[in-house]
Amino acid sequence: MNTKQIVTQLKNYIGTEHYYKIPFSNYIYTDGIKGLVDLCSCYWLISDIGILLTHNKKLQKPFLILNISVNKDNNALITLREDTNEKPIYIKEVEYTDFILKEYEFYICDNVMLLKNEY
Repeated sequence: MNTKQIVTQLKNYIGTEHYYKIPFSNYIYTDGIKGLVDLCSCYWLISDIGILLTHNKKLQKPFLILNISVNKDNNALITLREDTNEKPIYIKEVEYTDFILKEYEFYICDNVMLLKNEY
């Protein structure tokens, strides 16, 4: 599946019927995030962030925006912000990823990870 097909598929998630627990964390995710991790093989992304947020009290906020940006060398930058125009409160550089989308954002709201269109 190419990136356009993945983005189109993800736009179809407008609500959730099931919630899924991230092991070793206090976080859950929606059907849309499950679609994202299945289509992009990025379970590492939600598990890393769920565990980080569970164990770092300073990052535990009622609302966060997660952004992942991948460059042509397959390095990535993951940021967490409290709002669209705010500076990141967390930045992580990833040396290598096979995350297929070059940039993607989703929300973390009250310990639930969800796609923007599920909000």
